[in-house]
Amino acid sequence: MTMRSTLAGIFLAAGLVAGTAALASAQEDRPAAPPGRSQDGVGRRGERMTRRDGKARRRMARKHRTGLRGLRRQLDLTDAQREQLRALRQSGRGADEDERAELRELRRLRRQGGTLSPEQQARAQALREQLRASGEARRQQFLSVLTPEQRAQLEQQRSEMRGRREERRQRREEFRQRRTEQTPQP
Repeated sequence: MTMRSTLAGIFLAAGLVAGTAALASAQEDRPAAPPGRSQDGVGRRGERMTRRDGKARRRMARKHRTGLRGLRRQLDLTDAQREQLRALRQSGRGADEDERAELRELRRLRRQGGTLSPEQQARAQALREQLRASGEARRQQFLSVLTPEQRAQLEQQRSEMRGRREERRQRREEFRQRRTEQTPQP
């Protein structure tokens, strides 16, 4: 009986050592993360989405029904309102494209060269103000198509969205604080 238990103990210990060695070896042989990904598989900001990320994004878009289809369902738009909004969208599609391209070029120059001349900085500021004003004009045209009840409903949805965004921001901040508190200082 003692010989059996001694052999069982030896085999158990050998199995534990072999298992631990295999685990350590597997962790050391872990392949490097692909470009645009961190070691834990989370994508870095600004990198292309993977196929899986795209599926999740499409699923979220279906859930929230963004765009004109979503507005039609959420705000109960009439056919005439839908046509007016479609015409507004088509007319504004390429309206600011030249200004946007010029601003993109100035941003690219700043990223590559580091600084812009005072004339370029003034031009970039003027372009930003012009694009902001045209966006506000389009927004006012959009709102003019809606009835007062629809505007109120839209504003309520926006305020709810802001509230959810603020809650997410607070949860993220609390998580970061907990994580920094738990991290041992070197």
